[in-house]
Amino acid sequence: MAKFEWDGSKFSLKEKYNLKTNDLKKIKTAVDDNADLIIRRWNEYFN
Repeated sequence: MAKFEWDGSKFSLKEKYNLKTNDLKKIKTAVDDNADLIIRRWNEYFN
C-alpha cells in the first residue's frame, strides 16, 4: 500500500507499507504520468 498527497503542484509519497523498491518506483511513475487524470476524476466525483 502506498499513500500519496497532492500539494497543489505534485504528488508526494506520504506512507508506504510492504512494497519492494521496484514496485514503489512503478507506482510513483504511474501516479506522476497520470496526475492530470487523477485530479480531474477526483474533481468530477467530489465537486
